[in-house]
Amino acid sequence: MAAAFTLDLPRFMVLSSNDRNDYMGYSRGKEGHGYLAFVETQVVSPYAKFEVERADEDGLVHIRSCQNNKYWVRTKNVSITGNTAEQYWITSTAKKPENDQSKESCTLFKPITVDAATNTFRIMHVQSGCYLCLWPLDKPVFSRCVLANYKVFDDQKLDIFKTIDWNSLVILPKYLAFKGDNGQYLCLRQIERHPYLQFSTDDIGDPTVAFENFTTQDGTLRIKSSYNNQIWRRSPNWIWVILPITLSKEQQQGYLVYAR
Repeated sequence: MAAAFTLDLPRFMVLSSNDRNDYMGYSRGKEGHGYLAFVETQVVSPYAKFEVERADEDGLVHIRSCQNNKYWVRTKNVSITGNTAEQYWITSTAKKPENDQSKESCTLFKPITVDAATNTFRIMHVQSGCYLCLWPLDKPVFSRCVLANYKVFDDQKLDIFKTIDWNSLVILPKYLAFKGDNGQYLCLRQIERHPYLQFSTDDIGDPTVAFENFTTQDGTLRIKSSYNNQIWRRSPNWIWVILPITLSKEQQQGYLVYAR
């Protein structure tokens, strides 16, 4: 086996799964509350934000939910499946970090690089030596929770996660106005029968100044004019406001999308 290298995680991070485009959060219902689960559909969801706290020992971390302020901990619950091979889960329920590696309540984790170029890694629970793994079940509450029961890699690679630096995400308000360095607001103007964008009005109340932000699942942005209900696009060397919001994702390919 190749040497394992620890990964230097960002202080604030989002984790995506290896099998589909969703993000780790935690269950919030009465049953299973606090269980880590890949249930978030938006990368900018506040429930998907976690803080990494460096431990005294190099390469080890505590991880805390920024929403409920609780730390990740390995939790025993055989009642979910009735199978002792599926009895240890990761929950965001510990009130404080625990450094003692002799205790089951230890909250130390070790991130191990899989591919630095793609920010993919595994996470090992230090006290048990078990790897965290997305564990799909045919149960509504526990359908995509995180198991920590095995010390070997998962054959389906569901123990591999991707980290996204929360501070790299662009989180804009829903409604926007843009002001240029000339003191003028960006507005929609018809020039030679085409809908151009110009910094050419000092009236914030001009109805062509208002824009709306649409954040896609992976954090990229689309911007729509509230005046003509069309999306910004490049056509071909200028920005026009001409793309219908009703187009499918496939139909929008090749048009302007603002990446995070």
